[in-house]
Amino acid sequence: MDTLKEKNRKIFESMPDTFYAGEIPSVRKKWHWPVAAAAALIPLLVLGLSLWMRPRTAPADQLAQITYYVERGVKGQVSLPDGSRVNLNSGSSLKVLDARRVYLDGEGWFEVETDPEHPFYVETPSGISVKVTGTRFNLSNYKEEDFKVLLESGSIELEGRGKNIPARIAPSQEVTVRNDRNLTAVADSLEKKNVTAWKDGVLVFDDKPLKEAIPMLERWYGIHFNVVSPELLKERLTGEFETETIQEVMSVLSLTHKFIYNIDGKEITIALR
Repeated sequence: MDTLKEKNRKIFESMPDTFYAGEIPSVRKKWHWPVAAAAALIPLLVLGLSLWMRPRTAPADQLAQITYYVERGVKGQVSLPDGSRVNLNSGSSLKVLDARRVYLDGEGWFEVETDPEHPFYVETPSGISVKVTGTRFNLSNYKEEDFKVLLESGSIELEGRGKNIPARIAPSQEVTVRNDRNLTAVADSLEKKNVTAWKDGVLVFDDKPLKEAIPMLERWYGIHFNVVSPELLKERLTGEFETETIQEVMSVLSLTHKFIYNIDGKEITIALR
């Protein structure tokens, strides 16, 4: 009898080059999925959301490449052909290049199956690749944003662009690459919890500049911000949100910071009070 991994492999190899997308939920309701139920196995299924597929023609003699896309406002989970698993944050896409190589545009929590003879590679928009043989780590690299990786266990290597990036990362190390500058630090238990809280359905701001918090809020709730007063971008936010609607989040933040806001559908405008 075929093992689960063997069945996954056969399903994967039989699939066409495929694109997945889901509807953006209303900002009046936050979609919160427990990790154990969150889901997308093979090919990809996000709870309760209807997905549509647009197949693209691929040469018959090439292994099919699949792109998993999670819309803003939702999250998903992918099981790969080799048994590795990836939780995808809102607005992320994962392109499976082959059984042990993927391309991530966004944020993902990786649990990679151990196979020393066949390293697992994650390529990113920054040009930096993560090489692992089996480990658990959080990787974030949306286009036009910093490359960030936090290792929980095992070891990983960084390859590609930038002479200053470390070759190898140890457990609990967090590396941020910003404008080719490498910022490496050891994360304590609270910092690690904050970095990975998103996969448990919690949005955390720990003294985060509004300039960096806005893209997170936009992806989390599937909304768009218009900032009338640029000086507001220097405001620093601290807070933890789990089941709150965007209206509730904005109400809390406006009470503790110097801005007023207006919500019009999925457009939020903020200005100095």
